[in-house]
Amino acid sequence: MTSNPAHGVNALIRGAQLLTRKELRPFIIIPLLINLVLFIALGAMMVSQFDDLGRYIGSLLSDTPVDTSNMSWWRAILAKGADWAASVFQWLAWLIAIAVVLLFFLVYGYLFGIITNIIAAPFNGLLAEKVEELLTGHPPPPESISSMVFRTLGRELRKLMYFIGWGIVIFIIALLTSWTVFIPAILTALWGAWCMAIQYVDYPLDNHQRSFSELKSVLMRKKFTTLGFGGSVMLAKMVPILNIFVMPAAVAGGTALWVERIWTEGDPGKGPNGKGFPVEQPPITKSKTWPKGIEGPKGKQ
Repeated sequence: MTSNPAHGVNALIRGAQLLTRKELRPFIIIPLLINLVLFIALGAMMVSQFDDLGRYIGSLLSDTPVDTSNMSWWRAILAKGADWAASVFQWLAWLIAIAVVLLFFLVYGYLFGIITNIIAAPFNGLLAEKVEELLTGHPPPPESISSMVFRTLGRELRKLMYFIGWGIVIFIIALLTSWTVFIPAILTALWGAWCMAIQYVDYPLDNHQRSFSELKSVLMRKKFTTLGFGGSVMLAKMVPILNIFVMPAAVAGGTALWVERIWTEGDPGKGPNGKGFPVEQPPITKSKTWPKGIEGPKGKQ
């Protein structure tokens, strides 16, 4: 099975394209409204912190010369030495300032994503179901609305506990290696991409009641594709205004990724028809005519 980060990035683009289908429009209105309300609320909170953030970064990058006119000779020498050392390590201050800004937007993106995912989970499950039916002609196994709501909310809490638990481990490792600057940045980026992939590829698998451990196993088999998809979602969520539209696009993209890149290439579990199938030959509906602009799973159409 091929695994390519570009396939993951393309999956998010594919999800955005699928949202233009009129069949899906009723299922994206509520998630978009939820995103809009939370964007306004969290955006206002973020703007309120800009002044403090600006002052902190300004203090890091301050290059005010030291006034030694009223100092004794030995204090002046110490002050000049400290000023010289500060100028030598000015590049480190710039790195810290950039890291602080990125961390600010990363926290904003994560906070925005966590809240919206919990509130919109049932609606995202419905959207994933309709995307799968559009792509394959096979809806997931039928389920009552009340059962789906409780199941999806429980799944969101399960994912949140996983994210927090391993997030603490990643934070400790990053703290211990903070002197390297780059190791924490790489660890954080990889962990964020992995979390985003789990979050959005989970919806179609959860609709088939696949376990959380199965989800992780499925994604690990195509780890580079997984990280490409999760990384593109993570970056998009960090951009204000754009992040309003990322969630439904990521749900549709995660579903398309599973249908077109995972189960058609040998996911040894339940396919979109709700039945098991062999790794060597995924199920294909021969009589299916795919909607205009939609590519079906690989194989005979």
